[in-house]
Amino acid sequence: MGPILGVWIPSERKLLERVHDRLVRTAGCERVRYVPSRIDANEVVCDVDPTVFLGRSSDGSARLRVEFDLTGDRPHYWIQWWEPNLERGFGWHCDETEPEYGPVHFQVEYSDGSTERESAPWVEDEHPYRTFERRFASIASRLDDLDW
Repeated sequence: MGPILGVWIPSERKLLERVHDRLVRTAGCERVRYVPSRIDANEVVCDVDPTVFLGRSSDGSARLRVEFDLTGDRPHYWIQWWEPNLERGFGWHCDETEPEYGPVHFQVEYSDGSTERESAPWVEDEHPYRTFERRFASIASRLDDLDW
């Protein structure tokens, strides 16, 4: 089946809808939106109030970006946390851009422009929404582990 209004396949559209609905129901996730639009969605983006989301004091703001591509031999995804005021972020990328790290890598982008990558756990044949939930649930602990 071909693209429907820019969405790669219908199951991808349903996946983005589930992610959108999950974020709408999450404290601290604000202005949850489809990008570029609801009709032509390729990703879900939300602004995050880290103090509310993390349940502890935090500086600045954050943005969460979630994108899937289900057209290849295996699902690809990008789940990215970005702190625009501090110009830093991190995320999980399941794609072919960094093959030396395996099928999934965890990427940290620092305010000085440098980037570090490491292999990240990957569960073969895991449903993409379950992958999203697992990564989403680990944001707070990953933030704790980072030495910005």
